[in-house]
Amino acid sequence: MKKQHDKVMADLQRLLATQDFKSEAEMEKFIAGIIGEKIPSFPNEALSFEEQAQDLVFDAYDLSPAKGRRNIEKALELDPNCISAFEYLAATERSIEIAIVFLQKAISIGKHFFGGEYLKKNKGLFWGLHETRPYMCCLRRYADCLYVIGDLEASIRIFEEMIELNPNDNQGIRNQLLLYLVETGDINKFKKYDKMFEESTETIPSFNRALFAFKTEGETESAKNKLLIALKQNKFVADKLLFNKTFSDMSDTYSPGNEDEANYYVINAKEIWMEIPGAMDWLKKHSQLK
Repeated sequence: MKKQHDKVMADLQRLLATQDFKSEAEMEKFIAGIIGEKIPSFPNEALSFEEQAQDLVFDAYDLSPAKGRRNIEKALELDPNCISAFEYLAATERSIEIAIVFLQKAISIGKHFFGGEYLKKNKGLFWGLHETRPYMCCLRRYADCLYVIGDLEASIRIFEEMIELNPNDNQGIRNQLLLYLVETGDINKFKKYDKMFEESTETIPSFNRALFAFKTEGETESAKNKLLIALKQNKFVADKLLFNKTFSDMSDTYSPGNEDEANYYVINAKEIWMEIPGAMDWLKKHSQLK
């Protein structure tokens, strides 16, 4: 579904590029006029090799693995620097070591094309720019892979770089970054990034704040109050953290306070809670679960 949305956005960008807008107001009027309409796809002969390669990657996600790979081979023949193609290869690779190689290749390409003057001009806008989104997706996947193989510090550095490139954090990596900073116990960095998003009232940062307070302060009144706030925001989290709950039908999206949100948090955070001495007993005491 996400890749279908990306394809629509790519087609929209191509459509806008064919127009000769005289002003921003004229462009906004044009966009308003096509809302709800099907965005047309462009025939291959109207596309550059790079655009044709991108479309092959979009289509690959809807094909069988074997056919998808053939699409990627064609895409890389058209554009050897197609970052999205390497993202697909990493996403469909069973070996994490090989996936990392694909991601490193994609990131190397991204740093080449999006460094220097491009970076100076567009730093902070990397999610809003269509051409840099695949690069940001690869950075996210690379950070996750680094964490899995045990390179926590490197994973944190990638997340910090992503925040610099996109301070609005449309990808929601702040939750993972703060969770990893709980793991390292880095007080200065945790406070820095928590402050950047302190207006957030989501469940996940609330549980991260509570856990960080417990790890760095112990069973203080401040830590307890943070935990009680988090527990009030989502009643499912404590139960799933404390007991061996199985997760089925995991959703890619969730709403604040619902069970899908609890599943998302617990899958990422349970091991870290268990590694901090006394954290689970502290949680059990204040959650009133037996």
